Amino acid sequence: MTTIRLTFRLLGLAACILYGMAEMFFLFPFYSQARKLRAIQIWSRRVLASCGMTLKVYGTPPERRGQMLICNHISWLDIMAVNAAFPNRFVAKDDVAKWPLVGYLATQAQTVYVARNKGTAGNSDKLRTVTDALKNGDTVTLFPEGTSSEGRSILPFKTSFFQAAFEARVPFVPTLCRYPNPDGSSPNPAAAYYGDISLWQSMKMICSQKSSIAELHFLEPVFPEGDRQQCAKQVHELLAAKQRELG
Repeated sequence: MTTIRLTFRLLGLAACILYGMAEMFFLFPFYSQARKLRAIQIWSRRVLASCGMTLKVYGTPPERRGQMLICNHISWLDIMAVNAAFPNRFVAKDDVAKWPLVGYLATQAQTVYVARNKGTAGNSDKLRTVTDALKNGDTVTLFPEGTSSEGRSILPFKTSFFQAAFEARVPFVPTLCRYPNPDGSSPNPAAAYYGDISLWQSMKMICSQKSSIAELHFLEPVFPEGDRQQCAKQVHELLAAKQRELG
């Protein structure tokens, strides 16, 4: 039964990815910006469904554009979950651009790629791109941990791109991503994409499960005050406290 489930879901996931590529290549040039975002949202929901994953949203997703979502990072599915709830642009490590098919889709969705461990100076052009996007009313999601984890704690933040929200004068929206076990009180290890796990191994682990859940918890906005390190610390504490509350 597990083999049948895995095969069926992987085929469904492949179909979703191929459809997404075709839509972006052939139809996106004719879409308005609003239509593009809606297409990304629908496509992301289909990817989650193909993986047997149910999305649950808590709190209130952003009601307006021009905000920076600050999200912890557990899996390649994080982008799908956020886009399924509230489609927007992302800041992602440059490795994502090299992922088969997924990298192409992320690029077409105007993901801003950043180099690891280069800080503000090494990514100055990318910082300006994010700042301009926020000023123009785009919402941008940032994964400031810089890497993914098993989801049991919030890793320390890299704060370089917090500066973009300060310069654009837009609020931060702390967003906690969780993949709980059926008991709801512990992380589902099969959903985590970290360490030496390959993308293919991650897909197989996720699709092999009978069912799984992705949770997004949108917390109250934090407005940029003081300096970026102070603000990053405040957002980190809010996400860590919410994670401890949920277990």
